[in-house]
Amino acid sequence: MPSESTGKKYTIKSIKFNKDNVTLTFIKYERVQISKDAYLSTYLYEGKGLSKREIDKLIELSAYAELSNYALKLLNKRRYSEKAFYEKLKAKDNNKEIINAIIKKYKKNGLLDDKSFMEDLIAWDDERLFGKNKTLKHLKDEGIPEALISKAHFSSSNELKKAKGLLPKLDKKYAKYAYQSKKRHIFDALINQGYEIDVAKLATEGVKEDKPKVARAKLSGDFTKIKKRYEKKYDGYELKKRIYAALVNKGYKHSEIKEFMEGMNDENDF
Repeated sequence: MPSESTGKKYTIKSIKFNKDNVTLTFIKYERVQISKDAYLSTYLYEGKGLSKREIDKLIELSAYAELSNYALKLLNKRRYSEKAFYEKLKAKDNNKEIINAIIKKYKKNGLLDDKSFMEDLIAWDDERLFGKNKTLKHLKDEGIPEALISKAHFSSSNELKKAKGLLPKLDKKYAKYAYQSKKRHIFDALINQGYEIDVAKLATEGVKEDKPKVARAKLSGDFTKIKKRYEKKYDGYELKKRIYAALVNKGYKHSEIKEFMEGMNDENDF
């Protein structure tokens, strides 16, 4: 069997430098485009003969250089987990050998580090006041391995502190609701933000009741709206019953509804 040095050679007819690559035209062989990095890796000139193996090596070097440059652009924009990074590169070029070589390179220089990336994500989610469950989902979505996620620690006191930190914003958001309804909405919002049930319960204990004047104004406003909606179909006891049920559903206490409705009766407005 002929060696690489004695095997068939394909002569370079011309070399054309393009913006992003170099085109090699051979005599009695197909035209080949290689990267500038591959071109600089060896001495090429018109008239030089290359074996099929040498040409394939240039193509392989070009593929590596192209994917490596793409990988660096990705990492310059944001961080990735090893899994997510692999999928990104795979979508660009499904050459597993090249992908693994690139990943090994960037792991070695610290640009790919799942543990460090996970710690940064947790810190970032802490700043955004995400609860434990939402952060865990974030880590999974980013491709952090389950084995690493299982080692993440979430302090109970920090979780409660973050949840309480959301109360002013949530209290303002649901200010129009009756006290009990407002608490329910805030509790649900904390659960959606990723907090455990026990943490959400403890945090909502800090939701303050409205001052009597404010609470009565809310009740009066809701009473008027509900009465206007139902009085077109009902009257008398049936009307009162439906208004009462609607107000309870809105979070008002039995005692405050009864007192208000009796007051309305006294004023002959109901």
